[in-house]
Amino acid sequence: MNRRSFLRYGGQAAALAPFWAPAVTEPSRLEAAPQTVPPGVLRRIGITTVCFRDRFASTRDKQTGPVPAGEELTLLTAPKFIAGALGLHNVEIWSAQFADQSLEYCKQIKAAAEAVQSRIINIQVDGSENLSDPDAAKRSASIDTIKRWMDRAAAVGAPTCRANTGGGTPEAWDVNRTADSFRQLAAYGKKIGVKILVENHIGYSADIDKVVAIIKAVNDPYCRAICDWGNSPSNEGRVAALGKLFPYLELVSAKELDFDENNKHVNYDVVPIIKATEASGYKGIYSIEFYGKPPKDTVAAARDMIKALSANITA
Repeated sequence: MNRRSFLRYGGQAAALAPFWAPAVTEPSRLEAAPQTVPPGVLRRIGITTVCFRDRFASTRDKQTGPVPAGEELTLLTAPKFIAGALGLHNVEIWSAQFADQSLEYCKQIKAAAEAVQSRIINIQVDGSENLSDPDAAKRSASIDTIKRWMDRAAAVGAPTCRANTGGGTPEAWDVNRTADSFRQLAAYGKKIGVKILVENHIGYSADIDKVVAIIKAVNDPYCRAICDWGNSPSNEGRVAALGKLFPYLELVSAKELDFDENNKHVNYDVVPIIKATEASGYKGIYSIEFYGKPPKDTVAAARDMIKALSANITA
């Protein structure tokens, strides 16, 4: 599905999709919340399957036991579940949850999303790859591995693919070496219609300044940034630090970390971050992500984030 066709019938899907799922376990939330989100705003909100990692057999904490019967999700069933529970039709997916890495399986994921008028917006790739490796052969192998993930992104219909920089000792950091990896990936992405994304995440990319340096050095529209709210400095400097990524932004990881017993996020206020991102001129998607002490009710927490986003972003 190309971007134009998605916008054409994605708007129809957004108009039809209720903000709330039919079954609500907490009436107080229903009574206090707006019933719908404007379609244009809804098109700018998504969620990653990382949020539901305990419902995937491959990413569930093994100490908690198997996924309860009837609750298991796969990448083939997640788009329908997300559309029904949250009314969201932008789905980000995680490499750790692929049951099969074949292109045929990827095409099945795309079909499953399209069946509920949704699309896959990004693949989050996590693995042992090190795109900063000083060993040329090892770095070349990592580049080839990410290219195969970009092929999968194209097959699921995703316009982007997130790759980690990898890392090493501080003194081994070489922006030109890492940028060369991403430059090769951007060149490959042009051929298949998939942008490679750098996120303030792990390894060298935990430093936002290094992410900016990589993107500037690559200097290619097929190498862009993801802004992750959770992987950033303490509250005092959070917005300013994240703001360094705004000029290069392709996707926002609207991440919350730890939740209290009442299902409320406790680490930072997301509203100033949303407002600053919007003020920068960003018009893309905010993909909801939870990664820390999880909420007791993931769907309810996602609904709260949808409320915060819809109150502060424009169509």
